[in-house]
Amino acid sequence: MKQTTSTRDPALTPADRDAPELPAAAETADRVVRVLPNRMVVVVQKVSTAPVVSAQVWVKTGSLYEQEHVGAGLSHFLEHLLSGGTTSTRPEADSNAELGRMGAQTNAATSLDTVRYYINTTADEAPAAIDLLSDWMQSNLVLESEYTREREVIQREFSMGDGDPNRILWKLTQQARFAATPDHPGIHPTIGYLDEFLSISRDELEAFYKRMYVPNNMVFVVAGDVDPAATADRIASLWGDVPAAGLPTLAFPVEPDEAEPTDVTGYAAVARPKVRMFWRGVRLASEHDYALDLAASVLGSGDASRLVKKLRDERQLVTSIDAYNYSTAWGRGFFGVDFEPAEGADLGEVKEAVLAEVDALRAGTIPVTDAELARAKRKVLVSVAAAGQSADALAGRIASDVISLGDPDHLRRYGEAIQSVRPAALAAAAGAVLPPAGVSTVTLLPADEENPVSTFGRLAASSGHAEPREEAFDLDNARVVSELAGTLAADAGEREPVTLGEQQTRTLSNGLTVIARRNTLVPVVSMQLFTLGGLLADEPGREGVGNAAWSMLDRGAAGRSAEQIAEFLEDRGASLATASGNNTDYVTARALAEDWKPVMETMADVALRPDFPADQWDKVRPRLLAAIDRQTDSWHGELRDRFRHAYYGDHPWSETPRGVAEVVEGLTVEALAAEHAARLDPARSVLSVVGDAEPDAVFAEAERLFGGFASTSGTAFDPPDPGPAPSGLEVFETDKPVTAVQIGYGPGITRDDPDYAAMQVLTRLLSSFPSGRLEQALRGEGPGLVYASQAGNVVGVVPGFFAVLFNTSADTAVEATSRAAAVVENARASLASDDELARAKARVLADEAFGQQSNAQLAAGAALDKLYRVSDPDGSKLRAAVEALTPEDLRDVAQRRLGSAFAAVLTQDPVDGAALRAALGVAAAATGSAVPPQPMGAPEPAPVFEK
Repeated sequence: MKQTTSTRDPALTPADRDAPELPAAAETADRVVRVLPNRMVVVVQKVSTAPVVSAQVWVKTGSLYEQEHVGAGLSHFLEHLLSGGTTSTRPEADSNAELGRMGAQTNAATSLDTVRYYINTTADEAPAAIDLLSDWMQSNLVLESEYTREREVIQREFSMGDGDPNRILWKLTQQARFAATPDHPGIHPTIGYLDEFLSISRDELEAFYKRMYVPNNMVFVVAGDVDPAATADRIASLWGDVPAAGLPTLAFPVEPDEAEPTDVTGYAAVARPKVRMFWRGVRLASEHDYALDLAASVLGSGDASRLVKKLRDERQLVTSIDAYNYSTAWGRGFFGVDFEPAEGADLGEVKEAVLAEVDALRAGTIPVTDAELARAKRKVLVSVAAAGQSADALAGRIASDVISLGDPDHLRRYGEAIQSVRPAALAAAAGAVLPPAGVSTVTLLPADEENPVSTFGRLAASSGHAEPREEAFDLDNARVVSELAGTLAADAGEREPVTLGEQQTRTLSNGLTVIARRNTLVPVVSMQLFTLGGLLADEPGREGVGNAAWSMLDRGAAGRSAEQIAEFLEDRGASLATASGNNTDYVTARALAEDWKPVMETMADVALRPDFPADQWDKVRPRLLAAIDRQTDSWHGELRDRFRHAYYGDHPWSETPRGVAEVVEGLTVEALAAEHAARLDPARSVLSVVGDAEPDAVFAEAERLFGGFASTSGTAFDPPDPGPAPSGLEVFETDKPVTAVQIGYGPGITRDDPDYAAMQVLTRLLSSFPSGRLEQALRGEGPGLVYASQAGNVVGVVPGFFAVLFNTSADTAVEATSRAAAVVENARASLASDDELARAKARVLADEAFGQQSNAQLAAGAALDKLYRVSDPDGSKLRAAVEALTPEDLRDVAQRRLGSAFAAVLTQDPVDGAALRAALGVAAAATGSAVPPQPMGAPEPAPVFEK
């Protein structure tokens, strides 16, 4: 049943409304802000560090604003249809072809208050991206065939969400958050309830589209290497004649201040409980909002914060904990503390410990010190300074801030304003918002036979209570324009010219390679030290030793304690991370330009002179064990885990870098120190530094800090080869309500393989949403067999595999697998058309450009290329190799590299294993390096859960 609320059949606001003119500051050399006559807001921001652009349209029509359809997921359903759907000017196939020609990354997303559509592509394709988005928004036909197909696709998305603990936790949070106002639309999942979703008709979708998709309810943002004025002119030319329209007048119930807190418990297929404690919060940018941001940082953000130090490190009650302030423009948010209890910890004791720390801050019994507050402010300063390095993130932030606050410069102003907050303001905010009796708790427990995974349906509407006060909402951009007029008057002026220097490389006297590149886009420096090793260096039976050793590096080094290191870094707003991957061990850091030298010095101490204190290992080990357990909480994590074990057999890559719990449990600090020493070798390491730092200064500092260390490794790095690619298919039972498939094709490639460029293009021929062959076969051709699908190369210093992954249902698994296998076989047997090849090439080159925007991306890319024996600092060799490829080249590489197929199927419901093997064209038993996994239960006649 659909909900009847005060939002049913709403009256419309006037289509013609006055809006103030914007000040002169709305148009500068690098940014244009315009309001069209129909009140569409247009923002174009120039960013010149990479030849890319992100075009985005945001519509104020999230699940909160579904009116008579609230709870049915109508906004999300419509998003699926509009993104690339058939319009009055072009069929869906033409949109797909145009997206492919542009090499575009494209998608859409629905939230509580907005739906956003984006196209990311190369800068020269900005006009085409703008044209496509405009056509989708203005002229969609909502075809019956596309409605039917996407209806099936979204049912797969429902299934996927049922196997995602984070989605379950959020749904429980919304139920608890709006328990006092069950008529509030925020209580409902954005995707809706399945039964109500299935009742939505095609005509209802079209009517909602015509009602809500009007220019005075939209914000159009473009960010990238474009001419702002010319780009804004193009948008205006496409939208200038589209009239404004009346929008619904909405009213939501307001939660009473005296509302009682609510405790909710749910269940998911997780290894350990997850708990969220929260208090009713405040609106975005309202009184106490900024102080609550800082209070959250003091309480639970970073190793030097109170909750982390006391509950995680000192009392070891939790394996992870963080605090945050979630505020929104459309209503009160919440102040939250999320934690995962340590094994054996009493949940009640943990909650009391959290409340004690919050109460100490609120009551002032442990006042916020000047050092704590300065540390929290510095973190904000660095996050603001580092923002805006990528076109897509910048466009999204501008759109969100314009819709919420009418201010494209809100982040900068926020960073400035928060510096004036005093300690007393934190106590006042805590006193007003965080009362001891005001906390609600959401607990997510491991599901079992008696308590299956939580499912969701509409809760009963309020009855027997006084009608709550209501708050009216005006969606029209007239409000946004009025706010823009004020915020733009306080313009910050022109940006300084950006310098992006050439990559420079030197080898120090000890053999360490150092790479430096100047980039002045933001006043931040990224420093990354990579060493060949990672999981590949873990000896058989010791999987996880490398990650454990590197996880201890910052827990005490060069005579400084873990707490001293954390406080040193966080006082500067800097960050430092240590871990292991599949191929490398690494230490990475980020700092403001003024702090990069002292932070690099700490980075050198951590990397080269760790102390491995035993008391710290006693604290770190439980967190690593919890992280191992957490890897399979999601369906895709569990699927990948099952696949790795079956595909790689006894090779190190059969595990993840976190390793095996039993191995980590038995490690000693002596073993960790020995492992670190065995891997420390400047000749197989690269230090890469990118940001607002002069290369000569970087080289001099690197020589001072890293030039004196010599290799302590007694053996050369000789990673084991995975062996022949296996063939077969195994089915695994799961307690998650999902069916999903991962297929691995081989023999795989290394990063420096001559086939790398061809395999990247082949990947994009086969998989590139929405025009890739796999996406069309599994989702586009109908019925909607899958929601999520992807394909790509797993590469490293030893051969990986070509992966295909998708979620489906038990009754469509055979058909989906058959279609996926047919797509791959077609690539082996026939030639791609010239148009297909051009589209795949364009996507590879666009992906490369988008992957080289931020300092961290540039630094990591340069370091890993060096370690993987790739000499192509400006990408010109890859571009030339891509451009030179022919259809015959792609067919030939498919025949060489997509031969053996091995699949892992994860399912809760029975599937026909024999039919799946026939669909994939493999034998019953795995061969090659794969070993049969352990049976999940007693075998039964097909269909059956198999090994």
